[in-house]
Amino acid sequence: MDGALTVVLTFWTAFFTFISAMELLFRDQDPVANRLENATRLQKSQELSIVTQTMQENEHITQIKRKLLLAGLKRKSDLSRFLLFQRVCYVMPFLLSIFMYFFFRTSPQNVLLLGISFGVIFIVIPRVWLLHTIFKRRQEIAKYFPDTLDLLVVALEAGLSFDSALVRVGEEQRRVSTQISRELLFTNHQILVGKSREEALRAFAKRCFVEEVDSFVRAVLQANKLGSSLVKTLRIQADALRKKRKQNIQAQILKAPVKLIFPLLFFIFPTLLVIILGPSLVQIFRYLKVTGVPS
Repeated sequence: MDGALTVVLTFWTAFFTFISAMELLFRDQDPVANRLENATRLQKSQELSIVTQTMQENEHITQIKRKLLLAGLKRKSDLSRFLLFQRVCYVMPFLLSIFMYFFFRTSPQNVLLLGISFGVIFIVIPRVWLLHTIFKRRQEIAKYFPDTLDLLVVALEAGLSFDSALVRVGEEQRRVSTQISRELLFTNHQILVGKSREEALRAFAKRCFVEEVDSFVRAVLQANKLGSSLVKTLRIQADALRKKRKQNIQAQILKAPVKLIFPLLFFIFPTLLVIILGPSLVQIFRYLKVTGVPS
């Protein structure tokens, strides 16, 4: 009796174990659970893609803002205008391709080539314009900053404070360099609204991105930390910038003969040869024809 009971219990235990294993391995999943799991997974992927796209857009906008800041364009409207200009440039190749196809009856192959060419040109145009603006601005600041520093030294020697000297020199330099004037007045405005002088000057150097301005800011900050005379420090800085500008002018003068070699070689010398040897060559060819000598 005990043996039969053991056999029966063993059989039913094995049977239910087998059924449970089959249920776990081969059962169909609940459609509601599947739907919920897929919806959750899709939502997570969409949120991840949105976050990634937002980060990329923010990084792109940050780079554009940094370049616009170097170009002297600090307002929010400047950013929106540049983005609008960029979008118009992106749309222009498509519009020009349609115009060429419908109004000039251009073949599809030529329209494709023209579209690619227009696309490359109009994608490069905003970046080239921005880089050109940055270069011209840096060039203007580097050119007129030594004179600005001299005026700042004179204003400080006259008894003005550093902040008042920034305002005074900024207003005076408006007739010479609008970029330097705007930056000095904007730096003073930042100090007035609560920024520390160190932060405002570092932001000034960052916006200009010119070596002379950077050295000026470092000298002012070092003078403030050490407690030395700001007027003497700026006078030494002004003398150094004046000597550096004089050396740059001398270097440009020494480079002039080397730069003149290529125009002389390719444009002026051939013209002189034609003018000097032209009549002689005509006479030589006439003489050869008269004497019968083959030319």
